[in-house]
Amino acid sequence: MPESAQAALRRLLALGVAMLMLATLSAIAVVRADNRNAKNTSLASGNAGSTSGASGSSSGDVSQGQASAGAASASGPAASSSSGSSTGGGSAQVLGSQVTRPGGGSTGGGTSAGGSDPRLLPHNGTDCPDYNPNVGVFCDHYLIGGTTVLSGPLAVYGDQGLKAGQAWLAYYNSVLAPAQHLRTVKLIWYDDNLDPNKTVQYVQRLNEVDHVLYLGGITSPEAASKYIETAKFPMIGDIGLSPKSYTNNYIFPTAPSDLTRDPLRVKQAKERFNAKSFAVIQDVLPSVDTAPIQQAWKNGASQYGVSEADYVEISSTASDCSSQFSRVIAKKPEMLFLPTASAVMLACLREARKFSVQPGSSSSTWLKGWSGGSNLQIEVDNCKPTCEGMLSIGTIFSDPRTSQTPQMKTYVDNMAKYAPNVDITGFIAINYYHTGWVVYNLITQNHLQNSLTRENLVAAANKFGPFDTGFGNIITWTPKLPREPWTCGYPVVVHGDKWVFETQKTCA
Repeated sequence: MPESAQAALRRLLALGVAMLMLATLSAIAVVRADNRNAKNTSLASGNAGSTSGASGSSSGDVSQGQASAGAASASGPAASSSSGSSTGGGSAQVLGSQVTRPGGGSTGGGTSAGGSDPRLLPHNGTDCPDYNPNVGVFCDHYLIGGTTVLSGPLAVYGDQGLKAGQAWLAYYNSVLAPAQHLRTVKLIWYDDNLDPNKTVQYVQRLNEVDHVLYLGGITSPEAASKYIETAKFPMIGDIGLSPKSYTNNYIFPTAPSDLTRDPLRVKQAKERFNAKSFAVIQDVLPSVDTAPIQQAWKNGASQYGVSEADYVEISSTASDCSSQFSRVIAKKPEMLFLPTASAVMLACLREARKFSVQPGSSSSTWLKGWSGGSNLQIEVDNCKPTCEGMLSIGTIFSDPRTSQTPQMKTYVDNMAKYAPNVDITGFIAINYYHTGWVVYNLITQNHLQNSLTRENLVAAANKFGPFDTGFGNIITWTPKLPREPWTCGYPVVVHGDKWVFETQKTCA
């Protein structure tokens, strides 16, 4: 080869090596940046094999939630769910086929749901008729999303709801999906710290960046309602955290609204205690418009001929109830409705002890009965014996400790297996487990296994039921607003050292 040609070849090789080194260094820089931003992100391994590394979330607050899935890799949508520009900061927690079991060990890995034979999956690759990554539908799995709260006074509810939802997913992905040749499900969630602005930002991200099929639950339906309606982004299974949960075409709640529930509580006060007057200390979540709640109590007073002596509001995260309690007892109501959230309810009961107020007490002969709390054992542990005979807000579910239905027995078994530290009697835990069962039936009853779209889910939900869930409640959804999925509930009363669920339901 002539010397001039050899020199030209050497220059070409040197240029190629330099370009390769530049590309390699650039890639390393990106991976390091991504990993730095995603330092607290927990990603589940993909059903169709995993790829190393996870794309980072944006800068800002990083979710401190500890996922029960502990894989360090993600595939396809799981990786992309925490990549790109975030609308609200924080990092997604992706939960799906890999589930850490109590006592160590896990199902999953780089294969199909629960480590099962990949031949059981309905399809591979993109050859299914409803494949659409834009709404989180893949041939072997689909994505759902939500937000929760894992810090502050309401963290117990966020933690229990999340872990119960995870317990359902663990059971579904490892048992039902493989046995019935169904897609598995992955959950992408964010801790919004009970900040309505963050809730909206994360809901927008779940739709526009993470591309999930639907929302399973969020902490502030009030704040996100307008976006959900405009984006036609369905939420299925909301416990009813806002009056707007019942007036939105794309939200399908499971519990009765305040317009039903509050009059039912007044009805109980009259029938159980023969109360002729009542006062309310209403705990309120951030950003909620309470006008419908106030009207619901007025409706109850009018409907059952009981006088509303007073109504006062308090934050669901408050730690002091002194001014509110002093105000309502000055009216000497025969029935007193205390807050539902545990911490603020117990704060009000501390005031009751201070003023020696209790039904049957010689110092408060005017008080016949009271109600408050959310059926958590921690409430009884901290309020007895003062709260003996107290009604809670009630529940739409049967007592999981005594129910003999197959669905409730499976719930108890799966909670013991996948979420052993969760109080199974709390209605938040039961709801977000049983919502998975409800959606499973919504899909299978309407033969949507191979036609998963948002439009099909909403159309099916609008004609769903009456569906007996096996958890004590019946769900009926129609297009008519406001939606009332059910109009009954079960009284729950403190007896001795526990809440006791009564078996006779009260209906509107």
